[in-house]
Amino acid sequence: GYTVRINPQSLDLADTVLVQVTLDSHSDNTLEKFGETLASIPEVIEAHLVSGDYDYLLRVVVKDTRDYERLLREKLYKIKGIRHSRSSFVLRTLKKADLPLFVGSV
Repeated sequence: GYTVRINPQSLDLADTVLVQVTLDSHSDNTLEKFGETLASIPEVIEAHLVSGDYDYLLRVVVKDTRDYERLLREKLYKIKGIRHSRSSFVLRTLKKADLPLFVGSV
């Protein structure tokens, strides 16, 4: 297969936001529907079911804070079953790497 890496800034997507989400329910149906809804939102580029205080950690790309506010109002806040969310804008990425593949012994 082929892989294409696109610089988000070249698409005018300068800001990355990490969003922690808590759901009202943890039923299989709720988790499935939540995942399907997230898959339909192009700004959500990663979604992880996590342990701890929150249920999901999302990585979202947007143009700026106004664009993020639009995403919240038009898409994220309309998802049924979200009890609470908390957002953090990424100020700087210190490390970002692809999965290292180790072949043989090091």
